[in-house]
Amino acid sequence: MNLILTIIRGLIAIVAPAAALALTVLTILRLRKAAGIAPEKSQVCLRCGSTGPGDEGVFHYTESVGNPRERAAANQINPAETPILGSETHFVCDQCARRFAWNELVQGVLLVLPYPLYLYVIIPIFAKGGIYANFLIETLLVVLSIAGAMTVFDLNRASLKGPTPLADARDHVAINERKSALGKKFSYYTRFGASHLR
Repeated sequence: MNLILTIIRGLIAIVAPAAALALTVLTILRLRKAAGIAPEKSQVCLRCGSTGPGDEGVFHYTESVGNPRERAAANQINPAETPILGSETHFVCDQCARRFAWNELVQGVLLVLPYPLYLYVIIPIFAKGGIYANFLIETLLVVLSIAGAMTVFDLNRASLKGPTPLADARDHVAINERKSALGKKFSYYTRFGASHLR
């Protein structure tokens, strides 16, 4: 039992951060190579107002489908089609799209790193003073580590979708900028997350 627990700890504390860091580097390299087109004269970035190179950010919105947990449970059992109430397209510059993707990647990496630090740095230092690993703290750090690794994996996968690696990031920037004006009464979807919409 202790051997199995040690193997699981090692996988989560070593493999998950290593994979997350590797995927982060690959995603950053892919995003750096991506470049949009020069905007038309009347186009400015929705977020920063610049006229630098970029592309369209597209999103759809539907009636609010409720609590994410309830929505996930309903989708697992019976994914119902949801009618699209509206769609919007806005110009988003490369810089804003890259900044969004970079911030999300950094958050994912920051979620992955505390567990190995706790397990291999903090615990050995304080174990000499009689302090041992806490089950609740370790469980929380394991959950955060897995969440961070999944976030980085999803961002890497999103950079492979669409016409350019920045397409999904542009959609998210457009949603973030327009959500306050449109309101919380809607559920928002990127162009790639709308497979169940009609």
